[in-house]
Parts: sequence; structure tokens; C-alpha cells
Amino acid sequence: MEELKDIKGIIEVPDYSLWILLSIIACVVFCLIILIYFFKNRRKKRKKPTLKQIAMKNLKEINFDDTKSAVYTFCENFQYFIDEKNKESFEKLQKELEIFKYKKEIEKLSDKQRNRIKSMIKEIK
Repeated sequence: MEELKDIKGIIEVPDYSLWILLSIIACVVFCLIILIYFFKNRRKKRKKPTLKQIAMKNLKEINFDDTKSAVYTFCENFQYFIDEKNKESFEKLQKELEIFKYKKEIEKLSDKQRNRIKSMIKEIK
């Protein structure tokens, strides 16, 4: 037993495993929050308006002071909304409006034509 004289008393060993575990959990949670935020914002930015939405916006913003531009805008954008109900009336109105498209100098739209265009736009809402 003389050989066992070198055994010493119990000493305290520092244990930082709890702090390491908590810091890892905090980092993971922080990274998840950042990822969720970026994916959510990326999804919002990715939504592009459809052709129908763009056409509706253009129809609502028609400027009737410029006759040629108004007629072209109406004819180009209303085609996205043609169905069986308004097909015939659109074709009639389009034939009436053709004279405004191809002449160099044209007169203003009559109130009747302007009101028909506005009423057709209101019907598609």
C-alpha cells in the first residue's frame, strides 16, 4: 500500500456544457427566424400581377382626352374580359371605334360612345 500515496483529493472540474447547449439552441432559433422572415418577404415580392389585373388597371386609367390612345387601350385590354354576354356588344363598339384608330386627325369621342365604354368597363368588375 505504500505505492498508493500519490492519490489526491477530489477537485472540481468546470462544466460548461449547459451554456454551450443553450447558445447552440439560441443560434438555431435565431437562424430559423431569419430564414422564415426572408422566405416570407421573398414570397410577397414574387407575386406578379396577372394579365387580367394589368388589363383592368389600364381600363380604369383610360384618359378620354386623348381619343386615339383611349380607343387603342380599350380595344387591347377589354379582350381579356370578353365572354358570351358582352362579346356581341364589344364587337359592335369595336367596329364603331375603328374610325378613330386609323385616321391621323380625329375628333373627340361622343358622349354616347364614351358612356358605352365606361358602362362596359363597369360590367366586367
